[in-house]
Amino acid sequence: MYARVVLASVLAVVVLALLVTGPAFAGPPGKWTRVTGVDGVEALNTDEVGLERTADGVLHVAWTRRAAGLADALMQSAIAANTKSVSGPVTIVGPPNNGLNDSVDLVSAPGGGLRVLFSGLFPMSGIDVVMSTSTASATGTGWTPPLAVSSTGTPSPVYIAAGIGGAVSPAGTVVSTWGDSGPGDGGFHVGLSPADPDNPFGVAASNVNPNVAFDSASGSGYIAWNVLGGIEPGSLRVMALQGGSVLAAPNSAARWIGQRVSISGRIGAGGVYVAYGSGGNEFSARPAWWRVGAKQPRIFKRQRDAEHTGLAPAPAGRLWLYWERDGRLYAARTDRKAKKPGAIVSLKAPKGTRSIYRLNGEGSRGPLDLLALADAKGGLGYFHQRILPGLSLSVQPKPVERGKQASFRVSDAGTPVKGAWVTFKLGKKKLSKKTNAKGKATIKVPARTRPGRYSAAVHRGGYTRAKRKVRVKG
Repeated sequence: MYARVVLASVLAVVVLALLVTGPAFAGPPGKWTRVTGVDGVEALNTDEVGLERTADGVLHVAWTRRAAGLADALMQSAIAANTKSVSGPVTIVGPPNNGLNDSVDLVSAPGGGLRVLFSGLFPMSGIDVVMSTSTASATGTGWTPPLAVSSTGTPSPVYIAAGIGGAVSPAGTVVSTWGDSGPGDGGFHVGLSPADPDNPFGVAASNVNPNVAFDSASGSGYIAWNVLGGIEPGSLRVMALQGGSVLAAPNSAARWIGQRVSISGRIGAGGVYVAYGSGGNEFSARPAWWRVGAKQPRIFKRQRDAEHTGLAPAPAGRLWLYWERDGRLYAARTDRKAKKPGAIVSLKAPKGTRSIYRLNGEGSRGPLDLLALADAKGGLGYFHQRILPGLSLSVQPKPVERGKQASFRVSDAGTPVKGAWVTFKLGKKKLSKKTNAKGKATIKVPARTRPGRYSAAVHRGGYTRAKRKVRVKG
């Protein structure tokens, strides 16, 4: 059972809108900032946050907070669009209550607002044990009293579900989902009426970590989850909401258990994609992404031992892929067809990190806002950092002959990048040139350059700097 639930006496639900702390620094490129586990109250390694970006570019984070006794609370923080500050947290649902599920999700609400999906024990409240929701304006303030949004006639035990997820269809329909706490307990609910029945997964197995996504072109919806047993143990399943057909993601035995399945549609393009570890063991996996219905996934073949593999949609049909290996984080953004990845960006984990338990990302503005649940300096919590897409830098010929031209090419997932500065450091000399429309910059190597290996680098606004070694021969 992945959820932590505290059983105690009957208590009421209190809804607050209290600003607990003032703004703090956020995590711009190159820096990590703690978002949860604040004020000396550590997170749990089973906590799953919800992310939703509003039209003003602010990234909102919903999360559960622990304190003494029965003081569980559902909180919301806001990461500024420029990542210069984190405001909040604001209390969505506060104590007293009898415990909250560790997993929450955040989706859009009508009028550009926010909707949180969560569950807990709220006896005599009308929302006990089932999926619940509360809404707020785009500012993340004025949260409404919680309401039940899964069946109250035959209630599902969402409060002890192994994971909670949700999404909103292009037509505005909310679909929520939850994992098994026991055989057949998991399922999903279409819409917001508790008078409607819940829907089972229909797979005789232990189904955990579910999530929902919609194709932005066709409107088709899909639910994905991890299977812990049954006919095909160790696989990731995807089920179409229309028709109910269930597919097994190819070569998905290495998918990561304990983290919400990463499934998403694309922005401005069709298709629904799932990211997971490919291979036979989750500790020796290769990061992969699979378009639902395709024969095979696309795999980072040179990347091994990937954990917590996930994806996030980016503008113009691109996808961000991200994963962790040995305490280091990696991310790459694809081309507009979501087929070819760009350069991999690597970054250190938060200072003092001993373990990383989950990753979650949001990329709708172009860069990737990555949140890592890390046991780091100051205790366990979610940390945020913004990641800019990587540049690929190549050179011809190899090696370069002194006195001759070195032709550099700069690209982003195969697309030429114009206006990037290429700098070739040859001993005490630095030669620089800007790339043309074809992403090319030609630099002549002085005839008196000593043979050896030299450093070339490229930078452009909106991208992570890249560098490589270039050999010069006599």
